[in-house]
Amino acid sequence: MKRSALLLLLLSCAVACSRRMESQALGVQYEPPPGMALRAEEPGPPLVARFEGGLELRSVQGTPPKLEAQPEEVLAAAGVPVPGRRLNATQGTLTAGPVARYEFQQGASRTLVYFIPREDRFVLVLYSAPERDYGPGSAKVERSLSTLKPTR
Repeated sequence: MKRSALLLLLLSCAVACSRRMESQALGVQYEPPPGMALRAEEPGPPLVARFEGGLELRSVQGTPPKLEAQPEEVLAAAGVPVPGRRLNATQGTLTAGPVARYEFQQGASRTLVYFIPREDRFVLVLYSAPERDYGPGSAKVERSLSTLKPTR
């Protein structure tokens, strides 16, 4: 009996402690890094999920820019001001599909952007932090992107 009670307690904690979010509006499932819990979803347009710690997901309806588009064009299509001077722009693949990755710097702040085009929309993952917190925070965000899955 004690073993089953312990198992039930552990199972309850696993369910209650999960950070995973699924948003029908955004059309994604995602488990943000520890310390970056979902704060709010805004109906938009574009649809925005804001997390603690400077993390944001945006889902923008309509034909997405091409994967090879300039980062400034992608950000403009999402209604996001360019967050400073571009440091780099690369392409790759995540579980969610082909992506473009950009980094920007403005003063003592840095911003990481992932652009994930879909057929009829695109998703942006944005993470901004002061320079001193950026390295560890961006590493956590990038590891968490393996959990990002489009649901439509």
